[in-house]
Parts: sequence; structure tokens; C-alpha cells
Amino acid sequence: MIKTEKPHPERRLRGVLEELSSGCLRFLSLADKDQHHSSRTRLDRERLKSCMRELENMAQQATTLRSQVKRNTMKDKLKLVQNFLQKLRFLADEPQHTIPDVFIWMMSNNKRIAYARVPSKDILYSIVDEEMGKDCAKVKTVFLKLPGKRGFGPAGWTVQAKMEIYLWLGLNKQRRDFLSGLPCGFEEKKTPRGQNLPSYPPISLLYTKKQVFQLRAHMYQARSLFAADSSGLSDPFARVFFISQSQCTEVLNETLCPTWDQLLVFDNVELYGEAHEMRDDPPIIVIEIYDQDTMGKADFMGRTFAKPVVKMSDEQYCPPRFPPQLEYYQIYRGNATAGDLLAAFELLQIGPGGKSDLPPIDGPTDMDRGPILPVPLGIRPVLSRYRVEILFWGLRDLKRVNLAQVDRPRVDIECAGKGVQSALIQNYKKNPNFSTLVKWFEVDLPENELLHPPLNIRVVDCRAFGRYTLVGSHTVSSLRRFIYRPPDRKAQQWNMAGEIVVNMEPEVPIKKMDTMVKLEANSDAVVKVDVTEEEKEKKKKKKKGGGGGGEEVEEEEPDESMLDWWSKYFASIETMKEVFHKELEAEFDNFEDWLHTFNLLRGKIGDNDDNATEEERIVGRFKGSMCVYKVPLPDDITKEAGYDPTFGMFQGIPSNDPINVLVRVYVVRATDLHPADINGKADPYIAIKLGKTDIKDKENYISKQLNPVFGKSFDIEATFPMESMLTVSVYDWDLVGTDDLIGETKIDLENRYYSKHRATCGVAQTYSIHGYNTWRDPMKPSQILSKLCKEGKVDGPHFGPGGRVKVANRVFTGPTEIEDENGRLEMWVDMFPMDMPAPGPAIDISPRKPKKYELRVIVWNTDEVILEDDDYFTGEKSSDIFVRGWLKGQQEDKQDTDVHYHSLTGEGNFNWRYIFPFDYLMAEEKIVISKKESMFSWDETEYKIPARLTLQVWDADHFSADDFLGAIELDLNRFPRGAKTSKLCSLEMVTNEAELPMISIFKQKRVKGWWPFVARDENDELEVTGKVEAELHLLTAEEAEKSPAGLARNEPDPLEKPNRPDTSFIWFLNPLKSIKYLICTRYKWLIIKIVLALLLLIMVALFLYSMPGYMVKKLLGA
Repeated sequence: MIKTEKPHPERRLRGVLEELSSGCLRFLSLADKDQHHSSRTRLDRERLKSCMRELENMAQQATTLRSQVKRNTMKDKLKLVQNFLQKLRFLADEPQHTIPDVFIWMMSNNKRIAYARVPSKDILYSIVDEEMGKDCAKVKTVFLKLPGKRGFGPAGWTVQAKMEIYLWLGLNKQRRDFLSGLPCGFEEKKTPRGQNLPSYPPISLLYTKKQVFQLRAHMYQARSLFAADSSGLSDPFARVFFISQSQCTEVLNETLCPTWDQLLVFDNVELYGEAHEMRDDPPIIVIEIYDQDTMGKADFMGRTFAKPVVKMSDEQYCPPRFPPQLEYYQIYRGNATAGDLLAAFELLQIGPGGKSDLPPIDGPTDMDRGPILPVPLGIRPVLSRYRVEILFWGLRDLKRVNLAQVDRPRVDIECAGKGVQSALIQNYKKNPNFSTLVKWFEVDLPENELLHPPLNIRVVDCRAFGRYTLVGSHTVSSLRRFIYRPPDRKAQQWNMAGEIVVNMEPEVPIKKMDTMVKLEANSDAVVKVDVTEEEKEKKKKKKKGGGGGGEEVEEEEPDESMLDWWSKYFASIETMKEVFHKELEAEFDNFEDWLHTFNLLRGKIGDNDDNATEEERIVGRFKGSMCVYKVPLPDDITKEAGYDPTFGMFQGIPSNDPINVLVRVYVVRATDLHPADINGKADPYIAIKLGKTDIKDKENYISKQLNPVFGKSFDIEATFPMESMLTVSVYDWDLVGTDDLIGETKIDLENRYYSKHRATCGVAQTYSIHGYNTWRDPMKPSQILSKLCKEGKVDGPHFGPGGRVKVANRVFTGPTEIEDENGRLEMWVDMFPMDMPAPGPAIDISPRKPKKYELRVIVWNTDEVILEDDDYFTGEKSSDIFVRGWLKGQQEDKQDTDVHYHSLTGEGNFNWRYIFPFDYLMAEEKIVISKKESMFSWDETEYKIPARLTLQVWDADHFSADDFLGAIELDLNRFPRGAKTSKLCSLEMVTNEAELPMISIFKQKRVKGWWPFVARDENDELEVTGKVEAELHLLTAEEAEKSPAGLARNEPDPLEKPNRPDTSFIWFLNPLKSIKYLICTRYKWLIIKIVLALLLLIMVALFLYSMPGYMVKKLLGA
């Protein structure tokens, strides 16, 4: 729908969706009426409900999707519509077929030879066209196959018989319509009507109208056929079936791309029916490809189908329909593709005048090949004279043939019956390159590039007594990419068109960072370097509000002395300027800008679902190239200065003599490795192999890591071409047994070395002679630029106005990332010829070593801590407060303050010091922890975690678990400055960090202030549950050793004991204090009042007691 030339495909898709929606609704209305039919079983009713639900959802989705279809969303929406189609086909298939299928058997001597099975639903008749089976009342071609197990696999792919059959299945009352689909022009021969014999169907049909035709099958070529022989080739021929006739092409030996160029004529083909039916719907043609074997029957290789172009006797044999054009037909072997057939088929009606009215067959019989008719000139492609130049570079990795090593190989090139042979390699082990580089041959090829025949590459080994043994072969199916097209030579002016502006100002605060500039290798590009002056004052200042005077905080610039190679690496990762996400081979087309690699194949393709991997059939590689062009060449090319006719179009190629090279391999890190141990981890190490050099860095394995950082460089001396395949492997170290291979990747260093992309050594943006960004190449930048200009035939380098430099054929490359199915390995390779000046020492990319620090945290006081406990005697709210702290990743080393008991106001006094020693990577801002995962672990595992300090406030309980009250986590690299007082400390210090001034303990070294403790309430919202006054002091290990301090309040540098209120005690450990606190403090006035009242009562009682006696004495005068 998208690729057709009809306009507005989105409108057509909207129309389809609207029709789908209305069709679903129509089905729902019909199904709803028929839902409770008495003849339906429970399965029918449940299935109908399921279909109704699905179609109702589909109708809604189609309506929604229709409104979303736009021209720019066509592809995505079309995929969704295809899902609708698959679901409809699934729903249409009945789970329980009530009508049995139709079987057609071919019998011989009462034995079942072959059969065909026709689903009954495909031939079921209905008066509604949409409900009729797709093959009902149609003449169809049916292929019979072997019964039983013999019908499966390669043996069952061969057609046993072909039938033209007409099937109709319907109700008895509809039997009068069963002949409605037959071709017209027949008479029925019925049986005489009897008591038990119905008049339908007729016992035979007599056609009174028949048409006589001639079929011409123009079999031109096939390509990429199935390899049926052990040599990796085939001896193919084609067999063409039409109606009841068949003919074969000739057999072409040892090729997968045969060019038969043969016309097969089928005379006196009788077809029945009306002429217009024959023209519109001719019978199909079956073409089968076989492999001819000297012993036994031919092997089936594939099959395809075609329909001929029909010409009736009253039509003219003229364009646009005639003569027919050659077309490609896909060949299938089972369910897999097995090549293409290039052919044309025409069906010509023989009129009353006989064959004399047919167009003549042009061209005489090819007497060289016997009585074989070639494809006529009007149909065969228009040919032109081409020259094919072959660059023979060398052969690589040839495997044994018949248990013998390949010693004297030769390459044979063939295309359209012509070819050329390479020079013989006298000793493959000593030098696998060819002595003569360029050879050529001329051949007639079609003007249409799509019809070019394939080019066959065959490698043979010359053995004793003049025997030649096939080593392997390769078929170049398309010559299109090797066709030479003269360049468009226009004056190259200094204009702004096509310029590339490279801004030299770094986008990240890392200075001296490499920038990769990638240009096409065949373009004359202009690189304009726009260097902006760096601002001298680049300090960002933030003001902290409060009072009349604000405090200015200066953000520090990165220290140049702190930067190393890893700084540049991580900056490149962030900006994506230097590290490729794929291997360089994928980025630069395998560096095959002029030197190509062709895999040589041998052996029969397996029949295990025809999916045998090509890797198993590779027996070596041929390195070379080819150039195809029309002859003669333009004079301006052949008369160029320095043109050497010996090399043809391969001017300026380097020598292929052996060369000594220093290979420097940098392995940075690996990511997402496949687990190799039962604990889900691996112990990876690097192994490198180049030629005879085999390096295994087994002693430096990294324990229990799937993302290890190796940071290694290896120097290897190699000789190209004998030692050019670099293999980098990652192994899993095992204490017992052999080490397991996690994955490996192979790099063809030779292609990189000779590539015009200059993939030998990365080019940095800046030229530094020292430091982490040292220039790695032995050639200086100016020398490299001059060499590139010379190779690109550019006078120069030339510098234009405004700092512009004109260069040609240049690509800057950086580190690469080579992907493997079991993980990724980040690495790059530098190569330096040994005859050049020696390069400098390798860059130090060893993993950074963490620095030892000590963090001292003093918890001075807490305030406004929520009160969690109730007093047993008084019912007052109180808390027994203590503070717990640790660094992330060191929870087992957590430290607690002492307990401030019986705090009635949430205030706690501690004067308590924590000490946390840790290892820290400044550049990555991570703490490095090494510890064993379990008691059975052999080695410690290294972890990198963020530097974060956690402080928690708890309520201590003696007879139950302590109660958690709140916590705060401080990122030591970026946390809010503490408040000066407890009142200024608020929840915003946690929730609104973006607007607050942030500090780093690694820059400030010492910080003191108030921070809030927070926790989540019942509504899952943060609330302040306390405040802590703390002091953070960071020291290096050397500083900590010079000025030691003790834990808690101990020596050295002890802290004063806190001045806690008298109420801070434990009641059951201090009973006198408890009595004093409970009685004297809380009930003092009540006790005084009670004592006074008791004294008063005693005095009154004494008065009342002594008063009567005193009065008696007075009365008696005693």
C-alpha cells in the first residue's frame, strides 16, 4: 500500500479500517440473533461469545485507529492492521471441524502411491460470495505427495503427480449450481433417469470448444542455487511442467549460478474453455531445479511457479506486452528460499493459419551445444562489452582438503563463460599473497545491471601429477557495487557549500578532549575549524539568601593535575563524541573501501530445515577486489599523470609484500558479560592471540564481575599477512578444571592497516607531547595531513580564509567497541610499521586506584525529636534518644551513640564521634568496597557505590525492639549546607534541594550545621521527626595518621561529656534518683501541704484529747 504508485495511501487505509469496523458490527448484529439457536452445542455458544467479544474490541480499536492514521504514521498503523488480519484468520478457523476433508489418492496395482488433502472449508459452497470457500467451483492445480513419513523432509518435496481438478461441496438442494464455475463450452453427458439414479451429476463433460497453444519458456539464468554436492557446488538443470507436458534444460556442471540461455518450446498444447478465460487466467507453469548426479537419480534443489503471458490469435505481437521481459522468480526448497530464476514465459494461440502465424523464433540453433535454441534477441538482454579487472591480494585461513594441507593454491574467476586465473602461490605457509596483483578479462554483459550474471570465485590447490583439487568457492551474486562510474569532475571552489564546522570549544568541563570528525572517504570536504577564545573568567557564583550580606560560593574548576585518561574517557561517554557503539568494521563497512574479503564455501548445505549456518561451510577467505567497466575507458582517465596500465583501475595500491608491524592492543572494559558461574557471576580475564603470540592475563582475573574494568595494554610484534587475525577472548577463571570461554571477537588487522580510512592509530583533536592526552602516532599532524593530501591527489594541504582547511579522503577514528553475543568489549588497536620511527610508550589506561580517606562525624545534639514513650507513673511523653550512622555499603560497620534517656522535649546531648575509614575514587565519585560474598568465597569481590552518609534517630527500648523515628541520607558529593540554628532547619532541606546551595565534603573538608530527620507518616508524606547538629570532617589517610582521634569520647582528642539534665537516667538502675524525681520534684508542694495538714490535724487532735482533762482540772481547782 505504501510502495504502490497510487496516491494517498493513508486514505485507502482509513477506508479499510472503516470497512473492518462496519463488518465487525454487522457480524455482531447477525450473531446476536443466532446466539440461542437450539442446534448449537455448548462449545458453539462459548466460541460464538468469544468471537463476539473479540470482534467488538476489534471494531472499537479500528474506529480509534482510523482517526490516528496520518501520512507520517502509515507504517506503524499498517503493522497494527496486519495484526487484525492475523487475528481474523485465527478466529475464522474452526476448532472442531464437522465436515471431513477431501482426500485424493493415486492408485497403482491397488497400492496407494500418492495423495492430496483438500480442506473441506476451502471448497464449501454458499450463495453469499463472502462465505464461499476460496477454491470452491474453481479449476485448481493440485500436487500429490508421498503418504506417511516419506512425505516429510527432502524426499517428500518432489511432486509425485500434478492434477487439474474442479471441486464443489454444498447442500443437496444447491446441486444445480455445482457446474457454475467450470470453463464455458462444454456439453453434459448424463445417465438415463431411472428409479434409483438421479440426473445429477453428469458422468462426463464433453468440451466442444478447445484452444491450441504453443508455450515458449525462455530459460535464461538462475543464481544462488542450493549447494547439493560435497564440493559446495551443483550440476543444475531445470525441468518445466505445463499441463501434461514437460521438458528439461541442459545440465551445466559445477556451478550455483547457471546461465542456460535456452528456449523450450511446447507445441500443440490443448486448453479447454472460452478464449477470454484462457487469456485472463492461464494455467500455471511449474519449474523444478534438479542436481544431476553421475550415480543415482537427480536430487531435488527447489521449485517455483509462473504464469505465462497469453497472446490470442487475433492480437498483435507488439509492445507493451510482447515480447515478454525477463523476470526473477523466487525458488523455494521446502519453506526456505533456494535461489532465483531469471526467465520469461509466453503462451501463443495457434490460429486457423497454423504455426506460420506465430512470431518466428529468431536466431539459429546453437550448434556448439547441439540442437538447443537460445533465448531470442528481443527477450535476451542487450549486451555490451565490459572489462572485469580482478585484484588478487591473497588467501587466508585455508582449511585442509582431504586431510592434506593446502600448499599451492590458485584462484579461478568466471563470469558469463569467460574468466581469468591468478598466479600460483608457490608456498602458502611462507607467503599467502599473490605475486601478480591485477589481471583482467573482457566479457559481454547486459546493459541492465539487475540482469548481470553472478561472478564465481573458485580456489583450487595444485597437487602432484597435475591434479587440481577444489578448496572452496564463492559467488558474487551482484556486481553492482564493483561497477566503476566516472566521477563528476567539477571545479572545487572555496565556497560555503558542503562545509563542516567543527567547534573546538569543549562541551564538558574536561579540557583536552578528543573530538572525532567523520567524513566520507571519497568526498572532497572542507573542514572549517571555528576556534572561539576561551573566557578567562568562567566562575559560576551562587548567592545564599539571608540578612544584608550574602555568602558567595565559588564552584571550583577541575584541576588539570587531577585529570587522567579516564577523565577523557568518561567525558567521551557523556558527549558520545569518541566512543563508537558498534565495532569499527560495522561503522566503516568492514574497511572494505578497496580491499574486500570473500568467504570461501565448501560442502553440501544441510537438510535440517535448510538452516545450516554458513559458518560451518567456510573453508577460508579470498582477499581481493574487482572493478567492472565498459570498454574503452575515457581518455582523461588513461592519460592521467602516473597512470600505470599494469594496475588498471587499481592505481596507487600498496605493495602486498610481508611487513613487520607493532600492534598495540588497549582493552578498556567489558560490559554485560554472560554469567559463567553458578552464583550468576564470572571471574573474567583477557586472552589475546595474534599469530604465534598467545597472551593470557590469567593472574590478573577480576573476581565476580560481569562488568569488569581491565585497563590493560599489550604490545605484540606481528608480520602481515601471515599474522593478521587478532583474536581477543574473555575467559572465566576457575579454581578447579579448565577455564570457560565467555566470548571472543576477531579483528582483521590487515584490512584496517591498508584501509584509506587510516584505522591504524586514532587522531586526537589536540597535539600534546606529555600528559594523559599524549599524541600516540609517530607521525606528526602536519605529516599525516600532507600524506593524506598526496594520496587523495590534492595539492596541499591548502589553508583557506577564516581558518578553513581543505582536505580529501580523510576520516578521524577513535576507540572502538566490539560487540559479542555474550557481552561487549570496549577496546581499540593501534598499529605502527616497524620501519617507521618508534612510537612513544603506551598510554597508561590502568584502572584508577582508590585513595584512602577517613570521615569523622561528631553528633553534638538533637532537637525536636518526636516523643514516642509514655511514662509508667506520670503518663508524660518522652523518648530515650540515640543516633545511628554508617556509610552506604558498610551497614555491618554501623556506629551508635550512647542513649540520652528520658528526653521530655526531644532534645538530646551526645558529643559523640564516629570514624569511618573508606577507599574513594575521586574521578568516579564512588566508594570502593572489597569483601567476600560468603564464607565459601575464594576471593574478595570489589563493589563501587556512591558516597553517602546515613544518620538515623531511634528510641531505645529495653524490653522490646528499638523504635525507628527518622533518618537523613547525605550524598557526600552534593548535599545541602547545614542550617546555623535548629529553628532554621526545615523539611525544605530535603524536598527542595535544587534551590539550596549544595556543597561537597571532598571540597569543603569540614562542615557543621543542623539537618532534619524525616520519615513518612500515615499518608505516605514526608514529615520532620527531629533535627540533628553534626559536624563532618574529611581527612586523607596521611592526615588522619598525623592527627588521630578516638571513637566516641575516647582518647586521643577526647570530647567533653554532654551536659544532660538531671532527668536523664534509667529508673530501674537509679531507684533513689527515681524517688527523688517522682516525689521531690513533681509532688513537692503536695507533700508540704499534706505535712502541714497532718500537723494541723495532730494539733487539733491533741487539743481535743487534752482539752477535757485540762477543763476538769480547772473546774476542780487542781
